[in-house]
Amino acid sequence: MYLYFFKDKFCKDAYLPIEERAVNFGDGVYEVVLSYYNKPFKLDEHLNRLFYSASNIFLKIPYSKEEIENIVYEGIRILNIDYVKIYVQVSRGSYERMHEFPPNEVESNFFIIFRLFKPIEESIRFNGVKLFTYPDIRWERCDIKSLNLLPNVLAKEYSKRKGGFEALFIKNSKITECASSSFFAFIDDKLITHPLTNEILAGITRNEVLNIAKSLNFEVIERPIYVYELERIEECFITGTTTEILPVKSIDNFNYKVGERTLKIYRVFKERIL
Repeated sequence: MYLYFFKDKFCKDAYLPIEERAVNFGDGVYEVVLSYYNKPFKLDEHLNRLFYSASNIFLKIPYSKEEIENIVYEGIRILNIDYVKIYVQVSRGSYERMHEFPPNEVESNFFIIFRLFKPIEESIRFNGVKLFTYPDIRWERCDIKSLNLLPNVLAKEYSKRKGGFEALFIKNSKITECASSSFFAFIDDKLITHPLTNEILAGITRNEVLNIAKSLNFEVIERPIYVYELERIEECFITGTTTEILPVKSIDNFNYKVGERTLKIYRVFKERIL
């Protein structure tokens, strides 16, 4: 089940021209939002990040935040299903291929895809998933949620071919984040995750997990985790819009238990979204 919003209307079919900046250059930004029972989770935070990303690449979004919110709620109403994955994309528009920006009169291309979301099976969630490390070869502005995702795609495929669920990026001997999620680990009874810098995305679920962990009186530290610390991890998990909170059972040759602290954070998270 799916629905598009494109060129100011909802439709079942939509197409972009071949000469499109998103296709030629990845010249655009995007967001992914989940809706649970007609309630988009953290929509305001997602839209704030969308506008932050767009402003950092000098891209004009053709709708206001309030207008996008109204479109999202209307799309959810039309689709009328319990779980909806909402993909929002803005590009610099359609124009002949040239590296510099097109003329000012060229309009941005904005669309939203509303699609049925299938949550991760509980058997997978409670057994944990495998991660494999991969060199972080991305550009230096990972805080921008841009369409330039080829390094992420290569990393994810590498992990998949080895039987993994996610790739864990390593940069200068430290863990940054995963290909499409944030990474957390309990070490010495402290919950640790990489601090917000240009090297990682400011994950919406990541921020919610930090708030939950503090409410549960876990000691939280935002600092890099180094490769040599993999053997010291007591339990770990990844977070993201579509993964929510997902325990990790192994990273390369290191094995971990699905810990009670991780599951406690997950249970509180579920209470907040439903």
